[in-house]
Amino acid sequence: MPTFTELLPATKSEKHGALKWEPAIDNATSHFAGVLTITGKRDHCRYRVEEYPADEPGRAFLLFKLDAGTDCTEERYGCFLAKGGANLCECRGFVATRGCKHIVGLTELVRAGQV
Repeated sequence: MPTFTELLPATKSEKHGALKWEPAIDNATSHFAGVLTITGKRDHCRYRVEEYPADEPGRAFLLFKLDAGTDCTEERYGCFLAKGGANLCECRGFVATRGCKHIVGLTELVRAGQV
């Protein structure tokens, strides 16, 4: 699959965000889905994305940081895209505002049929 690039919807804190998706070549035997790069005005961070079965209706992902990003204290984030839209992420941005670049990026990938 070729690389997928998309501009992210503008938010209060990020007017010009973008994502780049490099899908795994063969993930039939592992949870590895690909590498997601999220770029914004303050940072540029790559994540190894793994998808796992979810207990609730929706999709569960782990994003392992490949770069420092804006929060150097965290190594990974758990994200859940709920069928009903009650998404969750473990990052500080989500805890503070109930929204974050990780959820926005994963939502765009799912919408585009990339994951």
